[in-house]
Formats: sequence, C-alpha cells, structure tokens
Amino acid sequence: MRAQQRETVQQLWRKEGSAAASTNTSTDGVKITILNTKSEIQTQWEELAQEYKELTGVDVEVSVTVGDSPSQDITKRYASGEVPTIFMGDIQDIIMLDEYALDLSGEDWAKDGGSDYGCNYNGRLIGFPFCIEARGLMYNKTAIEAATGEAFDPTAVKSLDDFTALLDKLVAGGMETPVALNMEDWSLGGHYLTQVYEEQDGTLEGATAFLDGLKAGTEDLKTNARWNSLMDTFDVLMKYNMNGADPLAADYNNNAVSLAEGDIAFWFNGNWAWAEMSDFAVEGSEYGIMPVAQPDSSNGAVDKLAGGASKYCMIDTKYNSEAQQQAAKDFLNWLVYDEKGQDFLVNQCSLVPAFSNITMEVTNPMGRSVQSYANEGNLIPGYPEYPGDHWKEMGAEMQKYLGGQESRDQLADNIAAYWKAQ
Repeated sequence: MRAQQRETVQQLWRKEGSAAASTNTSTDGVKITILNTKSEIQTQWEELAQEYKELTGVDVEVSVTVGDSPSQDITKRYASGEVPTIFMGDIQDIIMLDEYALDLSGEDWAKDGGSDYGCNYNGRLIGFPFCIEARGLMYNKTAIEAATGEAFDPTAVKSLDDFTALLDKLVAGGMETPVALNMEDWSLGGHYLTQVYEEQDGTLEGATAFLDGLKAGTEDLKTNARWNSLMDTFDVLMKYNMNGADPLAADYNNNAVSLAEGDIAFWFNGNWAWAEMSDFAVEGSEYGIMPVAQPDSSNGAVDKLAGGASKYCMIDTKYNSEAQQQAAKDFLNWLVYDEKGQDFLVNQCSLVPAFSNITMEVTNPMGRSVQSYANEGNLIPGYPEYPGDHWKEMGAEMQKYLGGQESRDQLADNIAAYWKAQ
C-alpha cells in the first residue's frame, strides 16, 4: 500500500504534458538535502521532511544556517564540497551561484507566478520563490486602543510627527516603552538600513543608481533626504525602545511575546515574525503591519511596505546527481500543487505564497496585511545584488549606532566607505 501511495505522488508531478514528463530519471532511494536559512521554521521543515519521506520514499535532510549569513554558509559548503541539493538564499546569494544553479524555466509552477516572482538571471529562472515577505512596523491594534482610548487607523499615521504624538499618548496611557527594536545584524543592516537604498524613489532603478553613486563616491549619504528621514525615525524608535537600557542585549523572542501580549505597541520586523508571536497572541486581539512613518513622504514611502518575493530555492547541479536534481524538482512541485505542501507554506509556516494557484487563505494577521499591500501594488521592491557580507558588516555598524558607540555622521562615513570598497 505504501509503495502504491509513493507511485501516486510521483505520478502527480510527472503527469503527461508536465515539465517532468519527459524524464526517465528514477528517484527511488534518493536522498536530497536542503539548507534552510529561515531558522524560525526549522521545526516545520523537519516535520515536513519526515512526512514527505513517508509519502514518496525520498529521504529529505534539512539543516539550518546558524551564525553565518546565507552567503557565508553556502560559500563554505561549496569550498568543502558538502553542498545541499536545495539551497534557500536571498536573491544575491542565488545570483552568486548562477553557474551551479539548475534552470527551472520549464517547471509547471513557473507559469503560476514562479516566473514573475522567481529569480530570473541571464535568461534563466534559477530561483524558486519561497514566499512573499515585507517589513515595516508591526502593531497591536487592540493594545494601542486600550492605552489611548481612541480608535487606531494605521493608514492615518503618515509623518514622524503623527507617530511621535501617538507614542506619547501610549506613554501617557501607561505603556511606558511602546516600541521594540531587534539587535540582530540582519534586522538592522539587512532590513532597516536597506530601506534607505530601496526608498530613494521606490524603484529598483532608483536604488541601483543610488548605490552606484555610493560606490563611485558621488552620493553624499549625510545630506541624502531618505537617509536622514529614516534615521530620524530610527532615533524615535530608539527613544521609546523597551530594550533601551541595554539595546544590544535585546531578546528577539521577548520582543515577539511583548507585542503579542500587548506590553508594547510596535515592533520593526516583518510578517515572518508571526511564527514566534502566534503562540502568545491574545484571543480577540487585532494585529497588523504598516509602513514606517517618517518625515519624508515623497515617492509614496509612507504608503508602502518594503518587500516582495524573499528567499529563493535553487537546485545545485555541480555536487548533486541527476536523480537528486529530479527529486528536488519533484519536491518543489509538491510544495506548490499538493494540499499538504500548500498547508506547510500557508498554515504551518504562516507565509504568503508567491503562486497564483494557491487559493488557501492566509489566516495569520501579519500575512493578511502583507497580502493586502501586495494585491494593491504597494510593495517597494528589494535590491537584488547586495554583497554577501552586507547585512553582517553594515548590521555591525548599525549595532554601534544603536548602542550609542558612534554618531550618525560616523555611521554614514562607515557605510559610504563600505560601498566605495565594492
């Protein structure tokens, strides 16, 4: 009976007319490995791997990046020859590995949103879009209304003055420190700082031109309107930070619990953080995510979230056999077209899927917020070619600023020096 179930599952992805129909590659007894770079869903990955093995007989081993950035981790693995079959990385990581990546243009999911949101490079589709994510100010609407005694409309908070006035009302209402800031380098350097680049005019072309200017030394970060706008807001977030006494000792999970339980009102983060919040969410409370309020409202920055497709899966062709590559393609198709795979993405991992065929409703409030902004075209696209060490190097600089160890001008000088060295 188990063998018949396995045959049925594999036939589903190799049905006549599908991209896999032409292959005779057997995946019986094959083992594939996956490098997960979203540590918050590692448990869900492990449970899925076990279920997939029971269904198909394909052994799936999932490891997770810890400490290193995805770029650093995968570089070490290629150097050692211990390369995963499927690597999940940011877009710059996938582009860096272009020569080793399998072209996925012919896969069924490409036509169902995969080509639109996937990593297309040098005329090939080399990255499967794992999810749509966006970042901004996550909020607890119920806690805000309880502390202020007023209805909260996130779309009415546009300027930094609006936001500061609201924070003062929260303090007056008994919420002494209504904001949480993470100390992690990926949050500070990979998520907050990158908005400075991406929100120059809200387009990929604008971000590229600005970064080219930083590399050439023709852009002055210190006098840049978007830099000063976002850093003015960052100063306010620091002022009201619940971790202000020791900001570099902030505990990520404690930030999540504090927002979920209503001890704070705002947390700069993205919809992926619902995975940590969900177990502590108070029944009946309303949550969401809104753009970062700031002084400069030009280019629609205060009306849009920064985000889009994030985390891409590539299949390695250098260190993995044809059978492993085929098994990896089967697995990605299963995620998109099988109800269990869809449930993993939408319900178990609380992700917003990138594929139009997935009609399973996104039930978590952060995902719903992001989906609504995406549906309205209100996502600012991310820059695709950050250097692999950007978030760690620039995250470390942002940590110094957060900890009071350097001034804004010193931070700007160090960021400019980093880009000039590129």
